[in-house]
Amino acid sequence: MKTFRRLFCVLAFSSLVVTGCADAPVGDPCIPEATPTGGFLQGEAYLETSSVQCRTRVCMVYMAGEGAPATLDPSTSREQCEAALQPDCGRFPSEDQIEERVYCTCRCQAPAGSDTPTCNCGSGFTCVEDLLVLGGDGIRGGYCVRDSTAPAE
Repeated sequence: MKTFRRLFCVLAFSSLVVTGCADAPVGDPCIPEATPTGGFLQGEAYLETSSVQCRTRVCMVYMAGEGAPATLDPSTSREQCEAALQPDCGRFPSEDQIEERVYCTCRCQAPAGSDTPTCNCGSGFTCVEDLLVLGGDGIRGGYCVRDSTAPAE
């Protein structure tokens, strides 16, 4: 009976260790529900702070490039885009471009005096401090950005 209890304890502990270490939600795919008029501007970061697609609730378009199209959904074909007479179909992104620049993120640095929690970015991501300088204390601060697109220090 003692052997059975020991085995049960070892298995229970092992399962807790394995399930307790969930993947970081930073980097999960997402597509913003709204697009700014004229598309996303080069050199800008856009945050959707109530994204139900993200466990962090923050979907980011980071430095999308020269005006991303009206849709970032890769399932929408170029033909559908042109049929809808969208003026920016020529800048239709590939799935790789979307994956590189559009993903779930979290706030990793907060302004002084803010009591809003922050997160750790995880592997493959860097905290870009003061990425968002406008808005309330609850959203201003630094956010996790893919290492491959983060600004050089």
